[in-house]
Parts: sequence; structure tokens; C-alpha cells
Amino acid sequence: MIRVVLAVILTVVLVGIAMPAIDHAAGVNSDRRVGSVAEQFERTAVELTESEDLPPRGVRGPQRVLDVTFPTPSLTATAVLKFRIERQGSTNHSVLTYRVGGRPERTRQIDAPVVNADDGTLKLGRVTGDRSYVLRLGRGPADDPIVRVHRGGG
Repeated sequence: MIRVVLAVILTVVLVGIAMPAIDHAAGVNSDRRVGSVAEQFERTAVELTESEDLPPRGVRGPQRVLDVTFPTPSLTATAVLKFRIERQGSTNHSVLTYRVGGRPERTRQIDAPVVNADDGTLKLGRVTGDRSYVLRLGRGPADDPIVRVHRGGG
């Protein structure tokens, strides 16, 4: 009986000691995975603006489908708390910002004007699992190139 109690106590102590390391590793893993998703958004948007011609007004422009996987909270991954892309004024640049679990906020510069389907800031918030996005090249209000992100293949 005493051996069982000691074994249980020892197990609880070891798990308690290991949990901060497990949480840290989950945060690092998720941060790396979301960083990869951010890189895919950046690469796809830049490639679209650099390799395709701007469509005539009123014509649907060229597009790329982007299938990504965001981490799902588990023992080895933490939640995505923030994922947003904001165009920098009327420039041809955007800033992608994301935050995972208790990790610091990360930013990436995108050398393309990226907005959501309604020409606003793309805010995904707490997103998990497999997602599909369509990035479509179009004309902005001043006939400038703009990449619109449509969710779920729409």
C-alpha cells in the first residue's frame, strides 16, 4: 500500500515538474507552425502580384488557392490567439501579425497589398485546423493592384 502511494506521489511530482517544459515546447511548436502559415500567405500574395497581370476592371482576376493547417490546441500545441493582415495605408505593403498561446506577438512584412474580401483588415482571430483561402488579384479603388483574401474557397 505504501509503495502505491509513494508511486502516485512521485508521478504527480514528476508531471508537475515536466508541465512547464511541455507547455513551452507546445508554444514553440505552434509558433513555428503558424510562422510557416504566415510565410505561405506572404509567398502566395507576393507571387500573385509579381507574376500575374492586373485584370481589367469588372473581370475576376487570377487567383491562388492556399490550403493551410493551423495548430489545434493539445498537449503538443497551443492556440492561435491572433492572426491578422493589415494593409499599410494605400501602399503596396501589408503587415501580418500573429500570436500563439503565451508567446510574444510576431510580425512579418508582406510586399503586397493584402486585404480581406471586403477590402478591410483580414482578422482570423482564434483559428484552428485545416483552412482554405483564395487569394485573388484585383484592382483597388485607385486602379492599383490588390490581393483580396476569400475564406473557405469563396
